[in-house]
Amino acid sequence: MKIDDEYFMRLALEQAGLALDNDWIPIGAVFVKNGQVITHGRKNGMNHPLFDHAEHNGCYQTLWSREGPRNLDGFTVHTTLEPCIMCCGMLMTARVSRIVYALEDPYGGGSFMLSDPTRLPARYQHVHPVIQGGILREDSKDLLRQFFSKHKGDSKFWSDKSNALVQLVMAT
Repeated sequence: MKIDDEYFMRLALEQAGLALDNDWIPIGAVFVKNGQVITHGRKNGMNHPLFDHAEHNGCYQTLWSREGPRNLDGFTVHTTLEPCIMCCGMLMTARVSRIVYALEDPYGGGSFMLSDPTRLPARYQHVHPVIQGGILREDSKDLLRQFFSKHKGDSKFWSDKSNALVQLVMAT
């Protein structure tokens, strides 16, 4: 078995599938160092959805584990949806080396922050994650389509026809 970005993204998609099985928005992440999964994260239905992000949950687990590292230097985060602005900032602060995502998020994705490092604060201009998108994009899109199809009209966010992520996922 070839262990590469696609392999780890499949593991992140498994996490997203677990979230979907629990009726949470299907987003998953795995935190990898030296070719080994250290921890994972997914939406988990916590009380405040603003902070229930796969990347946040995985980062918290990694940094707060008993033998957790001081920072995430050398880690790659594989996530099924482009991290939002909050998660990109958190991953930069934690010093993640790489972020690999499946599906771009036109509604709230934050990778644009890394497109011109000269616009970042000085401490991040030379040390920031490399970002790559599009790995198993359609698989991630399919999980989100399943969720949005089931929840049409349930939430102001998922039923809002102007939500760019919903438009992208539900387009045929």
